[in-house]
Order: sequence, then C-alpha cells, then structure tokens
Amino acid sequence: MTARERWRADVDRYVEASGDPDAFLRRFRIILFTEGVWALSLYRFGQYLHEEAPSALRAVLRVPYLFARKLLVMMIGIHLGPETQVGPGLFIAHYGGIWINPRVRMGAHCNIAHGVTIGAPDAEAGAPVLGDRVWIGAGAVVTGPVQIGSGAVIGANSLVSSNLPENAVAVGVPARVLAYTGSERLMSRGAESRAQRPA
Repeated sequence: MTARERWRADVDRYVEASGDPDAFLRRFRIILFTEGVWALSLYRFGQYLHEEAPSALRAVLRVPYLFARKLLVMMIGIHLGPETQVGPGLFIAHYGGIWINPRVRMGAHCNIAHGVTIGAPDAEAGAPVLGDRVWIGAGAVVTGPVQIGSGAVIGANSLVSSNLPENAVAVGVPARVLAYTGSERLMSRGAESRAQRPA
C-alpha cells in the first residue's frame, strides 16, 4: 500500500465519522480545517519521501519537508515522524500534546486522543506495537516494549507498561484490564463524530 493510499484511508475515517451525505465537500473541508488531518497529511508525505520518492526528489524536498514538519509540530503539537509505522485509517480526534516514538508500530484504523504519548523509556528499550482498531483515550501513556492486542481500549490518563490482550479495556495507573468488550462501540460513526467536534 502506498503512502497516498494510506493517507486516503486516514481521510476516509474523518469523512465517515462526519455522516455528511456530501462526501466530496466534507472531504474538502476536513482537509482544509482539521488539524489532525494536517498532521497525517504531512506524515504520509514524509513516508512518501522516505519510502517511495526518487532520490533526486527526496534530496530537493528534504529540507522544506523538515522545516514544514517542525513548524506543524510547534503549531498543533502532534509529533509523528515518517519512520513510525502506522497502518491506514488513523484517526486523531483532537490535536495537542501527542508524541509517538519513531520506533512505534501501529495497525490499521486506530484512534488517538489529545495528550497521548506512545514511546520508549530510553533509546535502548523497545517501543510499543499496537494491533488494529486500538482506541487510546486522552492523556494516556503507552511505554516500553509492550504488545497491545487488536481492538484494545486504553482509558484516559492510563499508564500501560505491560502487554494487553485483544479487546481488552484497560484503565488506571498502572492500567488494569476491567473488561473484554473491545473498541467497536467507541469507533462507531456517532462516537467518532462527537470526538471530532471542538469542545
């Protein structure tokens, strides 16, 4: 899958969440006015330069890309570098205070809220690996060489430093599994649409 195809899947998540019957106009508005989509667009463009672009084009655009990335990080507070492996359909509900380590691997159709950190405690330690459809609430921290199963839910302000099985719902510091109902209900169109609206 190309970087452009992954980007289109990202934007599709926002369009689907909007419930707007005029998908073309809604897509246009989302791309222009949604901070999470700005970050995802620059991230996927960085992946294109990193993985697919001819070497001459990469050389010409490398410095402008790095400048634009730094500027966007300062403006909206989403740190997501092209080295990070994220599957298609990422949904960032609100911007600000999001840090994702370059060594993180994340599956398809995940949701991230504001204030989320997914990282490693130091340069030697491994970084988290997340499955598909993982939902992470505001202020949560996922750290270390942990495996997060597909469909898992990590509650707001939780700290995850150990593995979570598929469809686990974990909350607290440290996070404890309270149920196995998974993320499907949280990722419904209505829930995503409410999450996308400004507070």
